[in-house]
Amino acid sequence: MAVKKRGMEMAVTTVIMIVLSIAVLTILVVFFNAQTGFLSKWFKTQQTESNVDSIVSVCDNLVTSESVYAYCCEEKEVAFGEGKQNVKMSCADISKADWAGGRVREMECSTVSCV
Repeated sequence: MAVKKRGMEMAVTTVIMIVLSIAVLTILVVFFNAQTGFLSKWFKTQQTESNVDSIVSVCDNLVTSESVYAYCCEEKEVAFGEGKQNVKMSCADISKADWAGGRVREMECSTVSCV
């Protein structure tokens, strides 16, 4: 009985061609982006300058994990966006701020000694 390897050779060749095609396309995208900056400009427009939502989420997670010292004492830098002043506040202060919109749960901080 003779074993026919023709199908196997075609499959290996196809896989090699697919990998090479992906590599060439990746190199072309990187090259054109370096020349025009199109993708980097697009990604910049997708990013926000503000970190308010992420800080609110961090503070809420500290309440969930019962991290009292981190919630009451550690200051987080809140960036409001372009043209606005950044502030450093603890999550206890953030929970009382108007811009947080009541999204941060509160913890009791009277027993914590911040050093």
